[in-house]
Formats: sequence, C-alpha cells, structure tokens
Amino acid sequence: MSTSIVIYSPQQLSTPAKKRKITPSAEQSSSKKALVLTTPSNGPSNISQSSTLSIQRFYGPKQRFPQGIATIVDYYTHSHRPCAEQHENEALWHNRHVLLPYDLRDQSNDITKGELRSLLHSIFPGTENVTEPGFRGYLIFQVTQLPSAPWPLTVGGLPITVSETEAERGRALLFPRAMMGRLSLSILQTGFDATHMSDKSLRQLTRDVEAYFQLNLPTVHVIELMFTCQRTFFIVIDDDVELKPGSWPGRIANYPVAYLHDKDLNRPAWIDQPARQEVEPQPVMGIVDDTSYDVLRPGVMISSLVITGHSHPVTLSSTAGVLVKNPAGNSFMTAASHAIGNSEKVWQSSRPAETIGNAAVEISFTDICLVELERSTSFSTQTFEDSNGIVPQFIRLATSEDKSDFEPCYLNSPFTGLLDSVIVAKSIKIRAKGTPRLTEERLHYVVYDWLYHGQEEGNDGAELPGGVCGSVIWNDEGVIQGFYQFSIKKGLWKGFSACVSASEVVESGYTLAA
Repeated sequence: MSTSIVIYSPQQLSTPAKKRKITPSAEQSSSKKALVLTTPSNGPSNISQSSTLSIQRFYGPKQRFPQGIATIVDYYTHSHRPCAEQHENEALWHNRHVLLPYDLRDQSNDITKGELRSLLHSIFPGTENVTEPGFRGYLIFQVTQLPSAPWPLTVGGLPITVSETEAERGRALLFPRAMMGRLSLSILQTGFDATHMSDKSLRQLTRDVEAYFQLNLPTVHVIELMFTCQRTFFIVIDDDVELKPGSWPGRIANYPVAYLHDKDLNRPAWIDQPARQEVEPQPVMGIVDDTSYDVLRPGVMISSLVITGHSHPVTLSSTAGVLVKNPAGNSFMTAASHAIGNSEKVWQSSRPAETIGNAAVEISFTDICLVELERSTSFSTQTFEDSNGIVPQFIRLATSEDKSDFEPCYLNSPFTGLLDSVIVAKSIKIRAKGTPRLTEERLHYVVYDWLYHGQEEGNDGAELPGGVCGSVIWNDEGVIQGFYQFSIKKGLWKGFSACVSASEVVESGYTLAA
C-alpha cells in the first residue's frame, strides 16, 4: 500500500514590482504542483489536507520549495483509489515532478526490487517495466499505452522517458542511437574523472581527443565532443567525412563513444554565421510578456532591428540576461548576439523610441554580447518571482573549476515564464584554428550545457521559441550556469536545447554585478 500526496509550495508574500504584468501562456498552463509517493515505512505519520509537509526527505527541487516545506493539496491511499482508476483530467501523473523517499541519483537504490519498484510502477497506468541506461542518467518507463499529457519532467530527481512496449510510440532512449566506435580501441584511459568533471577538465579532454585525431586520423574533422548523463560520449564530425566508426576509437577515458555528423544535430542555420547577420524571425504563439518595465531585470523582453535573409529590416525580440562587470567596475547586460542588429541599439519591445543601451562587447564564438546600458536605465539582478511569490537569488556565475553536475535548472523568459529543465549533457564545440576573429587559444573550445525540458509527446512546452535566447539559466543553489542559445526543432535531437556556459563569461574577465 502506498500514498500519493499532491503538494505545492506555500505562497510567499508577493512583491508587485517583481511580478510579471503578463503571465506567458506557457507558465499559465504548466503544473505548479508536485506529487509525493510514500509508503507506511517511508512517509509522514499524519497527513491532512492543507497541512504542511517537510519534503527534505523526498529530495524536492529547491527552487520550487526553497524552505523545504510544502502544503498538501490532496492525498490518496492506493489501496482505496489506484492511480490507474483516476479520471484522466485529474490523473496524478499530471504533475511536473514526482518525489520519492529515495534519491534515485544514488545508484545503491535498486529500482527493480521491493517498495521502490512498486512506487515506480504506480505512477502510470499499464506500466510493464521501469529500467535505466548505464550509470542511471534517467529512467525509462515502458507502458502498454501512452498516458494522457502532461507527464512529469523528473521522477525521484531523474528525467524520464515514456514509450509503449509494443508500438513504436513515445521515446525509449533519451539520446538518439548513433554509430558506435570499435570498443577494443580505447584512448586517453587516464586523466578524466567523470565524477569530478568541470568545464576545465572537459576542455582539456577535448584538446587531447582533437590531438589524437589530428595525429592518427587527420582526415576526420572533429567539431564537437559531448558527454552525457549516462556517461557516454558523442563525437560530432564534419558532414564531408564518411562515417567509419568501425576503425575509430570506441572508448574515451574508458567510456563508450558514438559518432554522428554535424547535420544530424539539426542546429539552427544561423549558428555558424557571424553574429548579427541574416537572422530570420520566428512566429510566436500564445501569450507573451511584452511589457515595458521601469526597472529592467533578467527575463524582460528586449528588441533590436536586424536584417533578414531577404535584406529587409525587422524587429527581433529576445530576452534580457543578467548584469555583469569587468575588473574596472564597468557594468554590462548580457544578451544574445544574433538578436542584436547592426545598429547595436537595444530597446524594450513596446517602447521602440527609447533606447536602453548599445551592444559594446562581443564574447567571440559564444553568441553572448554585452550591452552598455544608458545611464537612465535601471537594472535589478533579480529575475521575476514565480506564481508562488518565490524570487530566486543569484549568487555568482559558474566558473571553469566548478564541479559539473547533471542537475535541475531554470529559466524565466517573456515567452515561457518560469520553466524548469534538467541538464543532461555537456559539450565542447571546437572552432577551427583558422576561424576569423580567433584572438585567444581558449576560445578554440566553447562549453555548452544541453537541457531537456520534458518529452515532446507529454509536454507542450518542450519546444521553445527563438525569443528565449539570452535567458539566464540557473541551478538550485542560485549559481548561473549559462545563457540559453537555441532549441533543436526537428530530427532525432528535437527537444534538446543548448546554452553557453557562464564560465565563458568568467574566463573573459567578468563577474556577476551586485
């Protein structure tokens, strides 16, 4: 017998100045609740509607529950009302997170036995199996029929996929299949520790991998090295190179490696173009927050005039980043370079006649530019509060030395409102030494975090509009992990998003401004 407890974060005292004037439709439709599954041996002794529940033992996301407590909305004992018998409109799996009295990131918790197995099988009706890839980077739910949407982003702290056992519907594997290398050929067997990975160590590993290929396979042009939450590598190679993984290394630092062409990722066409050149605007669906605010903050819509592929000037909207400063104490607002026009002028979307700043510095190859704000423009480093009145506290930018975790993260844009995601991979994009504008050896290797917003079939918000670019990405500790750049909208990698690591900004000499 188990108990399902539906919870939400207690309402905080709202601050009107920190609240969005318009709530984007994506945030309006997303679930604000979480589901806690307990058993008699691993649950609270007294449960009642509207009472509070300490969720520290259930490993809930800190951003959603910063005080470690939640308010109980409802609860059910499964022996009296099984999950599968509920009406579709009130299904218990229609919650953004499912919390358990187990941290499934700890592989000592066996998902195939005992009460943990029973809890996992009680989430979706018709669950036939719950399994995991190597190193348990995520959970795979196999069901007789796909359940009604929406589905959770995480269960027990891990992202999930859902697929049908017999039919080919759903997503069985988080990462697409690719051509594996020869497992008997292993390179760089020492010097890389995945349990203490950092941007610095991944850059160094990428240098070593590139050096190996230049020496032993000089015709194979390596574009990117990706390391995933399931502790596997992908090597992205130039489209002109024929894939021959049977003669290429199958292991790097004792972890499996697969190969794919750059075109297989289906990145947006503008990615490898010089910044501020020929960007096509994308249509925006639903309600967005185009309010002009007296005080700028991360998540405000900003605009600039850009030239499209047909040489017509159009207004392109994006998202304001955060305020950073250089060693001299000069402050700048981060923004997406490709969304800033050649005039370099930036304004709030509904006040085109009032320039708030001008693009002053571009951090090469990162799509990050720094906007020098007008003296009359006020900026707060705090983003908007969420629907429960919670305002995240940013403490610093991530550095190259920080331990990299595959962890929950968040963004708040005028197109999505508050959106939580999970970092599921890190990569290093390699720039050819002859690339124009290459002024520092460090810029040869640019670090990205890859985000997963939830499975497309069970999540309407999995595909993000282009205007989200520039958004700040932060973790549960308030550390800014990076800046949103693009979402992949077609192909096998559809639904993944990439953000440039904040360590690139730090390496360029900037810190978070107070």
